[in-house]
Amino acid sequence: MRFDRIGPYRVIERIGRGGMGEIFTAEDERLGRIVALKTISAEAVPDHESRARLLAEARAAAALSHPFICTIHDALEHDGVPVIVMEYVQGETIAQRVEAGPVPAPEIYRLATEIAEALAVAHAHGTVHRDISAANVMIARDSHAKVMDFGLARTRRPSEASAATMTAANLTAGLIVGTPPYLAPEVVSGEPSTPGSDLYSLGVVLYLMATARLPFVEETMPALIAAVLTRPPVAPRTLMPSLPIALDAIVMRLLRKDPAARFESAGALVEALTGAAADADRGRVVRSLAVLPFRALGQATADDDVGLGLADATITALAAVRSLLVRPTASILAYQGRTINPVHAGRELSVDAVVDGSLQRRGSQVRVTAQLLSTSDGSPLWGTKIDASIEDVFALQDQVAREVMRALRVTVTDADEQRLERAPRADRAAREHYLRGRVHMTRQSIESIDAAIEEFQRAIAIDPSFASAYVGLAMAFSLMAFTFKPDSDYQARAHELSARALALDPSLPEGRFIRGWLAWTPASGFRHELAIREAGAAIAGSPGLNEAHHLLGIVLLHVSLFDESAREFERSLAINPTDATAYMHLGWTKYLAGDLANALEISVEAWRRTPSAWAGYQLALTQLQLGRVDEAEKSAAAAARHSPDDVLQYPLAGLIAALRGDDAEAQRQMAATVQHRKAFGHYHHAQYDVACICAALGRHDDAMQWLTDAARNGFPCHGTFLRDRLLAPLRRRADFVALLEEVAAERERCRRAYYESRESV
Repeated sequence: MRFDRIGPYRVIERIGRGGMGEIFTAEDERLGRIVALKTISAEAVPDHESRARLLAEARAAAALSHPFICTIHDALEHDGVPVIVMEYVQGETIAQRVEAGPVPAPEIYRLATEIAEALAVAHAHGTVHRDISAANVMIARDSHAKVMDFGLARTRRPSEASAATMTAANLTAGLIVGTPPYLAPEVVSGEPSTPGSDLYSLGVVLYLMATARLPFVEETMPALIAAVLTRPPVAPRTLMPSLPIALDAIVMRLLRKDPAARFESAGALVEALTGAAADADRGRVVRSLAVLPFRALGQATADDDVGLGLADATITALAAVRSLLVRPTASILAYQGRTINPVHAGRELSVDAVVDGSLQRRGSQVRVTAQLLSTSDGSPLWGTKIDASIEDVFALQDQVAREVMRALRVTVTDADEQRLERAPRADRAAREHYLRGRVHMTRQSIESIDAAIEEFQRAIAIDPSFASAYVGLAMAFSLMAFTFKPDSDYQARAHELSARALALDPSLPEGRFIRGWLAWTPASGFRHELAIREAGAAIAGSPGLNEAHHLLGIVLLHVSLFDESAREFERSLAINPTDATAYMHLGWTKYLAGDLANALEISVEAWRRTPSAWAGYQLALTQLQLGRVDEAEKSAAAAARHSPDDVLQYPLAGLIAALRGDDAEAQRQMAATVQHRKAFGHYHHAQYDVACICAALGRHDDAMQWLTDAARNGFPCHGTFLRDRLLAPLRRRADFVALLEEVAAERERCRRAYYESRESV
């Protein structure tokens, strides 16, 4: 299509061609300025009505005035062809920018914030872009973002984009508004575009900037549609381990399937981006690190445990620094005794840098060699050789830790220094037994916990002043009581041991953690507020203490503080992305909050990763809430086969029977629940499920009794009580309203405790 003049605009040259038409530069002879003219093809607007609608929307978008929005100056029709007159922006599109590779994180933060600001202004004016893509955002010559084509994306009425039209052919033909890889799931399903779908599209743009690839790369349009609708994307940090955790979390939140699970608005996204960028500038949580087991050289394979112990000691020291995310010892166990490429291991662990080291014994002396490597390109960042006595080997962790921090240029605050000075010391042999106990604890079977108990006891026998060994033994006894032997004296012994540990070292973070854990048990009456404060104190002493974040997440979800719980589980997963239990519990938080789509997505993956009684139980309940009773029954059966003695299988089977209308079977399963009660820590969930069974059977008085028992036995979950459709028959009862008031008060006490404890971190 050739033009010399369009109204008052003198056409200069064609500078581009897109799916909707062609773009020209032109001179506005009235104002003496250069503008861009976009002509719209007949295929995009095939009739008079669609052309008129397009021009009307473009004129409405012309009211948007913002530095990061490409201004529309005019909209007119020339020889039956719609023409949009826009600000002429020189620069490159984001699509062109990423051809050279991923964009650095600081630049992503800046550009993303500018795009989000532009969207916030547009959404406030009632304008949805509908086609945010890397090709529709320019990086101008002044390096700022310019969002293009506001008002131009809608080429058909919303009613024409029904689910019935969602086929590969229709997408290819342009019947659905937008660029296919950037379309939100709800738009692909045929719903109209909304501000939330603009945010999803922006999430795709950010993913592309971070990784230089799209979230879903499929060969066919049907495969792309299926992926967008059903599959979670691979986290950007999996592809780019150097990407900041906070930025990764923002991108993944934008790409949630459920629009309600994304940011509430573009303005909220601006706040999140600004805060994350500011944290990065201040040096907070900007580096992630793994310390691999130090390899024993020569034939001294007996020193493998010493090498792992030195890594563990270094990890403990580094975890005291707020601006570092250090992978816990449990995540590096798989590398012990293996010949590995440290950079590859660092990439598997999704960290920015990795400490690789070796030790070689010569009589009573040992030489330790360590180096810090960047996982992005394998370049060395620091290295050293240290000679020491074998008895002093664990004392080297302080020197190694400080050199690593210096090489990474992390900000070390006064609070960090105080925490580093409090690093525990112990006899070398005692520490070896302690470390072996910790290794056994990661497996969480009766046999492994028994083995851990023996190792901790040996450590204490060698060094009775080793406070951490008492903590380890207390944790082993408590876990045995909570999960396997609730009627034993293990819980009382755990309390005694934790008191002894804190008597030896009152500020020991692991000691504060175990005291919080013991406060949140059936024997202690599930003291939520105390558990929250103790876990908070543990984190104040060691910000990287993964177990304390996990405990906080568990307690908070039980008292209906779902956002806070998710935050703690996400922090726990940032420290250790391979923590299957934290990932599973994040799904439970989503379930209790009523975010069933994300709960199902996480629960399916949690069961796939690590099948367990709880994983199957959680998956089955999520399926039940979604009305998928047949699927829930299969999941429940699989969980029962995996853990036939777990008490939760009985109320779950009873709930399925009740929803199928099988009253006799439901009552039989309720009786089995009572029969298998004991004092298991999670029995309050069984009580809650029985309340739901009774409500479904019309036994409302019984339902209220079971619900009250659940609330007072550790599950005062106000939000779930209020939301769960299975409890709907109870909601008008006075005793239900009174119970809601009771648990709401508990939630508020816990909320205060949580935020007060965060002030010291």
